[in-house]
Amino acid sequence: MRVRSPWALLVLTGCVSVAAAPDSGVSPPFNACPAHPCTAYPQTPAPLCNGGTCLASSLYTGLVMVVSLSQDSDFAPGQSIAIPYSDLSFSPPTITCTSPSTPCAQLPTYAIVQGAYTVSQQIQSKGGLDWNLGNPDSPTALPVHVTYRPLWQPAPGGPLVDAVSLGLPLDVIPAFVVDETAPSSPPGPGQGPSIGFQANLQASLSYEAVIQPDPPFDAIFPPDVQDVSFMIGTTNDEDSLALDTTLALGSPPMPGSQFPNFSVSRTSGNLVGWQAYLRDATTLRRLSTLVTLGDSPKVVLPTNHHPASDDALTGTELVLAPPAGSPSLPTYVAGLTAGELPYAETYPQLPPPVTVTGNVTDVSGTKPVEAELFFEVTEQSTTEGIYAYEPTTGLGLNTVNFEYAAQTTAVIDPSTNNATYTITLPAGEYRVTARPLDTLHQVTVETAFNVDPTAGATSPQVLVDVLRPVQGYALIADGRYMAGALVEAVPSSCANSPPPPARPPSAYCMPRDAQTTTAADGTYLLNLDPGNYVLRVEPQSGTGFPWVTQSLLVPATPVTVPFITVPAPVSAGIQLLDPYGNPVVDAVVRLFQVPATGPAIEVGLALTDSTGTYDLYLAPSSP
Repeated sequence: MRVRSPWALLVLTGCVSVAAAPDSGVSPPFNACPAHPCTAYPQTPAPLCNGGTCLASSLYTGLVMVVSLSQDSDFAPGQSIAIPYSDLSFSPPTITCTSPSTPCAQLPTYAIVQGAYTVSQQIQSKGGLDWNLGNPDSPTALPVHVTYRPLWQPAPGGPLVDAVSLGLPLDVIPAFVVDETAPSSPPGPGQGPSIGFQANLQASLSYEAVIQPDPPFDAIFPPDVQDVSFMIGTTNDEDSLALDTTLALGSPPMPGSQFPNFSVSRTSGNLVGWQAYLRDATTLRRLSTLVTLGDSPKVVLPTNHHPASDDALTGTELVLAPPAGSPSLPTYVAGLTAGELPYAETYPQLPPPVTVTGNVTDVSGTKPVEAELFFEVTEQSTTEGIYAYEPTTGLGLNTVNFEYAAQTTAVIDPSTNNATYTITLPAGEYRVTARPLDTLHQVTVETAFNVDPTAGATSPQVLVDVLRPVQGYALIADGRYMAGALVEAVPSSCANSPPPPARPPSAYCMPRDAQTTTAADGTYLLNLDPGNYVLRVEPQSGTGFPWVTQSLLVPATPVTVPFITVPAPVSAGIQLLDPYGNPVVDAVVRLFQVPATGPAIEVGLALTDSTGTYDLYLAPSSP
């Protein structure tokens, strides 16, 4: 029966858990009945003794299965498949389940996607994009590299988001290049062999497809960027280039629609060797051609990203990036204001860069601490910026138009016994993250690190505290201690940072993960960086208990976690078959709870056996 409801009933079976917790040397408790009566679990509905294990039943939403197939798999070797648990085809009538006590489910099939990036004669000479591809009588198929980035929709009807940034372990899938031999295939540049691509993708899963011309063609023809999904079978994803146009440019007014073009300049110096492009304002991935600037102030940046509004500048930002080897020049970014990008963009004059030399110590100011230091300015911040000379206001902090990141390392100088660093930076207000190289001190974020343009060389000190102790204990709902369980602190967001923006946050300030095991009395102790975590308790393999998770905020003070209760579980063990009815052998199965907002949380892990069967327990969902 095909289950299409957003709710999936997880049935009672007598499976054995294979949660991946290491052997801690502590004898763990077991979920075994009638030795430990199911009536001792204060749960509703009450768990029942089934095959010697206390099991509950529960309804779930937002549960996602990710199956990573082995390299020896006959079906999609080395690939990962993601599917809502409620969309699994349980006990399909065309397939014979071989396990009498476990339901079977069939994985979705793959789509074979074939295509090419073709450029017509009309496009080659349109709008000033004059480029002779050597095929005067036909379109041209360009050499390209193609990637498909898996997307996921956390909330029904909501936006698609990058699956990896959400926390689902799905790799970006590259297509492979194929030489087209059909007589009707358009030739490659200079009447060369026709060029295409092919990829095997999970049917019905959404992807961000990026079809990017290879150099030197990427300087003239933009990537094709769009969200796609494919059905079962062979699909043609051929892209006949159709450039986006815009009416959203500012002064001077331009009649009719046009390709995005700008007049760019620099107050002090020129922009020769700089690069200009348009990027997606959320993902920060490039949408236009990548143009290396010369003497001319005009730059044309065609796009082919299929915006919902049919305007090339929807959701974009203009980027002016300094050439390689210019470490003290920040990148200039201009976003839309009232739906428009100004036609003329000027990189303002900056004061001279400042050499910063300082030390990293513990909070006493006396003990040196070796650490990596990351200095960041992001154009989306209201507290970080670069000092610049503006035409009307003079020297001031520009918090809108600049991005900059640099790093250095503070190492102990034997002559002074100080952990010293030196770095040259554009004058500005930075967020600085110190990531200690030892295991005693915490990741420390300073959000107001001022590099003053009038002070010359400065000598600021960065103070780092010790790690924060986090202690707690885990109990089984029937009153026993949860001994020998793995306890993991999985980082979810930075400390001392603003609320997560729409675009991907920096990884520099993220806390580090940590793990330990519970003692015989269920207690545990972790030493953590400040920040936000998912705290996860994973009972030992074979005990018949589920993973349990809860959110954890670690401030700048010690933390005692309320005790964690491990309930009688729901069995989610099934037999997995491929689309042809063969068992999916030696595959890693991971289950994730995907909320409408926030990251995906892994709630279970298992490995399929020689029959494609895996055993896994889940904590019942909250009412």
